[in-house]
Amino acid sequence: MEFGYHHSSFATHDDRSPAAALVDRAQRLEDDGFEWLSLMDHLWQLPFHGHRDEAFVECYSGLSAVAAVTDEITLSALVTCVHYRNPVYLAKVVSSLDALSEGRAVLGIGAGWYEDEYDAMDMEFPPADERIRQLRDAIQLCETVWTEDSPASYDGEYYDVDDLYLNPKPDDIPVLVGGGGEQLTLRLTAEYADWWNLPGVTPEEYDHKLSVLREHCENAGRDYDEIETTVTIPTIIRDDTDAAHEVYEDLLEETDEDTTPRDEFRGLIGTPAEVAAGIEEYQALDVDRFQIGVPKNDPETIDRFVDDVMGEF
Repeated sequence: MEFGYHHSSFATHDDRSPAAALVDRAQRLEDDGFEWLSLMDHLWQLPFHGHRDEAFVECYSGLSAVAAVTDEITLSALVTCVHYRNPVYLAKVVSSLDALSEGRAVLGIGAGWYEDEYDAMDMEFPPADERIRQLRDAIQLCETVWTEDSPASYDGEYYDVDDLYLNPKPDDIPVLVGGGGEQLTLRLTAEYADWWNLPGVTPEEYDHKLSVLREHCENAGRDYDEIETTVTIPTIIRDDTDAAHEVYEDLLEETDEDTTPRDEFRGLIGTPAEVAAGIEEYQALDVDRFQIGVPKNDPETIDRFVDDVMGEF
């Protein structure tokens, strides 16, 4: 099982700029054995991670900066909103990231959900079924212009491209679909995804989603084992369980939403042994990549995860 880091906050805990801290942290994560780094594709910080007026680096700009200073770590959005960029332009952006990183880009993409950002950009927010159809169309377009000789063309339900010159061509950019909608998203995952991600769910919930995904794969004639499964879980580590929860509460007080109550699933919040035991539950479900999301990039949690948890796997 590989480990990843979801960079959901640009909190620095020192006097570095958020962008400089991102680059430094990415280098450190690669050196420590993390194999995947993702950034959120949003205009501002989400309410359950912080405040809208926080510094927040655009996703593909940040990933490009990371690509320039790392050698091996895989890079993706988690996940690109299908509507924030024309999909032809998105294909160019991701193929450029792949070229800059020498083949380390993943197209992490989803159907969009944060309606406040749509309103801020004066964009239409279509119904869920239409957003999923647009997502399917965008994935097909990207794969077409990445693989067809230039000039490439595509005629889709929502998106078209005529005589597009896209060079250099990437060798193979995996498509990661994010989300757990059982009727639409997981069916699309079965049809088109190379990777699949679901954040913030218990092992039991994740196991249920896997069973739904297997069924969709069977219906689509797709080999379920071709899809690499990933999960992203909030993580805080301290020597004492109560202390870990107190840190979680203190960090998440600095957000625009209430923290998850202690009697509900918050993620892996506890001692190194408890966090390792939690990861083992996902490992037992044959998760290919386990990704931690550390609230506010809590430095002690990152240190303790590297020193006291990763070596167990």
